[in-house]
Amino acid sequence: MTTNKDMNVNEYLKRIKVQSKTGDVIEDLKLLQTQNLYHVPFENLDVINKVSIQLDLPQIYHKIVQNHRGGFCYELNGIFHWLLKQLGYEVKMISSTIAREKNLWYMENTHLANIVTMNGVEYLIDVGTGYTARSPIPLTGEIIEDIGGKYRIYPVEESLHLQQLIHDEWAAVYRFTTTPRTFSFFEEVCRWNQTSPESPFTQKKVVTKATETGRITLTNHEIITTINGEKSKKEYQQHELPDLLDNLFGMDMYQKQSK
Repeated sequence: MTTNKDMNVNEYLKRIKVQSKTGDVIEDLKLLQTQNLYHVPFENLDVINKVSIQLDLPQIYHKIVQNHRGGFCYELNGIFHWLLKQLGYEVKMISSTIAREKNLWYMENTHLANIVTMNGVEYLIDVGTGYTARSPIPLTGEIIEDIGGKYRIYPVEESLHLQQLIHDEWAAVYRFTTTPRTFSFFEEVCRWNQTSPESPFTQKKVVTKATETGRITLTNHEIITTINGEKSKKEYQQHELPDLLDNLFGMDMYQKQSK
């Protein structure tokens, strides 16, 4: 099994196909975030297959970097936090609460994200939801736009809301504070999200990643492709699953993974 000394920044950068950086800390951070979203899927297959996920960075590194898997927020944002610290960024973990729908929320503080401070400005960085912004979002309220939509951070009562513009109305994606968290803070909710019948991750398989033109998502029976805002769906048979994971997401779960 991987140990701390086996965790290598250059191997991670190769995994997300970052060959060189510009030297501009903001542009490089955007590059790292975008490439991570393009090449490391959000996926819950271990949860569905009842494979225990531990908040252990070497174990997560082994899964994501060496075995070319994805993961959910604790894994994706947890190992990305490690990468950013190794690259010299001022970064801290935070907890947030995901919006279920308007004015309704999932369990409190169950999502892990990161905040990076650059030139005195704080930016929300998230590579662990499968659908949020592809660039750092300043906590100043500035609107950030990409192919997925428009996003901003907006104060609401005692917290900050990550909002997305949907049908000309700003809707909450999640709410958070800037209180720093440790990785161990998420151990209990990580177990809950793997085991509870109330967890959204135990309901159905989801594998999704951003693409330059939109997104591709695999669920229990469908492949959903979004290109420039247009969605198409195609059903698949279960015997096709290994090839789909390999060809669409670069995940060879059934043959070539290292032990």
